Amino acid sequence: MKILIYGGSFDPVHKGHYALLKAAVSQLKPDYTHIFTAWRSPFKQKSPIPFETRQNMARDALAPVSSGIIFDDFERRARRVVYTWETVKRVRELYRGAKVYLLVGADCLNDMHRWQNAPYLFQNAAIAAGARKGFKFATRDFDFTLLKGGFPPVSSTQLRLAIMCNGMVPAAVPAATAAFIEKNLMYGLNMHKWLEANLKPRRYMHTKMVAQAAVALARARSKADAERAAAAALLHDMAKCMSDADLIEYSRENGLKIKDFGEICLRAPHLLHGAVSADMAKKLFAVKDKDLLLAISRHTLGARNMSGLQKILFIADMASKDRKYKEARAVQAAAQKSLDEGMLAAMAVKLNFTIQTRKWLAPAGPKLWNELLSKLN
Repeated sequence: MKILIYGGSFDPVHKGHYALLKAAVSQLKPDYTHIFTAWRSPFKQKSPIPFETRQNMARDALAPVSSGIIFDDFERRARRVVYTWETVKRVRELYRGAKVYLLVGADCLNDMHRWQNAPYLFQNAAIAAGARKGFKFATRDFDFTLLKGGFPPVSSTQLRLAIMCNGMVPAAVPAATAAFIEKNLMYGLNMHKWLEANLKPRRYMHTKMVAQAAVALARARSKADAERAAAAALLHDMAKCMSDADLIEYSRENGLKIKDFGEICLRAPHLLHGAVSADMAKKLFAVKDKDLLLAISRHTLGARNMSGLQKILFIADMASKDRKYKEARAVQAAAQKSLDEGMLAAMAVKLNFTIQTRKWLAPAGPKLWNELLSKLN
């Protein structure tokens, strides 16, 4: 008897999962295939999408591959991180004497020797992998079977970010799964629905451009999670649908603590939209991440001692692709050096514009400028 094991977070499931599983079933011809949806991956933060939802997405997309597929809820019952060697051990106990195959993506091959109890894995399961085009193999000290076929270069992480940034489900997601995601407004689609209904088209487009810029910065320059950066960007201008009078009223009615509030109300009420947007994000979308909320609140005026995530949103808002002023390109170039360089360039644009147009300069601006200069000089 031959048993195939295939595990993943399936957050969301995509056509790469389907292609890999189909190739394995066709070429290895297992009697049964156990698919394990991860309760929580050892390599990732716990998904906000419930186990049952991810399991159902996997079932809808992968069940048609073979009648011998079993969607195993082993990890749901364990309710903890389950390591792959434990999964192999469980399957060997269920099917004593069977040949056990472990199906993985080629990107796992170079790191499997670092997995917990890796020697047990290599002794008790035959490794099968599907190679993406252009993937480079490192030297390995274990045997594996390389499946024939083409496997799309797509990941669930990339797909989540694409949905969050663009408000659309990419074609790499199976049709049934895409319909499920759209119906249930997952992966930021609930935010996009609200934004599209409440913001002017140009502001909504700007929001998506800022999300793309924030994700690029997060992935290239900071330990900040790219999905958190995307969420902060999506919500940073929620209050742009309000008038100055409404911003002042909202701030007072909700007891928002805003530095220099009186002067801002008198001279530049539109600057309240950052703090108001953060409060709206907390109440309308149940955002609890304090750093993310601070990033939204501080994206207009900035503040001293900003975190990496806060700097990313501040820079992305100033240098997104929809910004037409020439200084935006300079901010982008500076951010390639470091976030602090990007912040300094962005602050220079803000301060120069405020001074040249003879507008009121909020006290926070010069303080942040001086802090950045002291760091970089």
